Amino acid sequence: MKISERSNPARYQAALVQAALRSGVGHDASDADLDQAATAAGLRAPALTGSREAVRYALECPVDFMGDDSNQDIAQALFDAAIERRPLVVLDQRGRPVVMLPQPVEEPV
Repeated sequence: MKISERSNPARYQAALVQAALRSGVGHDASDADLDQAATAAGLRAPALTGSREAVRYALECPVDFMGDDSNQDIAQALFDAAIERRPLVVLDQRGRPVVMLPQPVEEPV
């Protein structure tokens, strides 16, 4: 199933973050690097500037629960990702990146 950048930008951004991590692309990646990572993962290259910014931000500021990040920094990163509905990279116990995506809960009708 194709992930649409326009209809589901957060899910697309999370997939692009995963693709960037697999290809070794960092937060300072050029547009061409992100396009290449997207293509290698079977995604269309990002068309929206906001997608590129969200991916670069997630790659630049991973949350490290085991490292030097304070509880306040961790909470702020989680709240920002939730409010902006953008992916968040979290480093696990072994320092491996895990991409998380806030999902809003639908209210019962």
